[in-house]
Amino acid sequence: MKSKQILEKAKLTKKLYKLNDQSSEWLTELEFMQDEQKFLEHLLSSHFLDLSTEKYYGETNKLISKLKDVENMGNSIFDTIQIHNKHLATLIESSLLKGKKEFKKEHKEIEIDFETYVLKFKYVKKKIFGIIKDIMKVQKQKLLIKEN
Repeated sequence: MKSKQILEKAKLTKKLYKLNDQSSEWLTELEFMQDEQKFLEHLLSSHFLDLSTEKYYGETNKLISKLKDVENMGNSIFDTIQIHNKHLATLIESSLLKGKKEFKKEHKEIEIDFETYVLKFKYVKKKIFGIIKDIMKVQKQKLLIKEN
């Protein structure tokens, strides 16, 4: 009977370590995306004059607002994952297997939130790149005209 319990505990511990690996990957991705976010903010500020024109002003304001919303969402998810990892460490270290189902449910909810965040971030990033690309095309055309 004890060998069965030991085997079950070993399987659970292995699963918990897998969940830990996954949440650690999420944190790494979030850190990278936070760097990307800073880059996008810098990109927007470096093209401030062009983005302030009537053509881009409305869309730019919406994107800046969405970028801030995504940033707040990312920070919240980051904090949630860190707390989740601490809970995970406690489960791994403890000999009790209580709370296993609740923990798996929590992990799945965090996974869904993370995936939603990634989709929203990519959407905003794509929109920002699209506007900046348009601005850069216009600037390049102006330079070509001035050179002739």
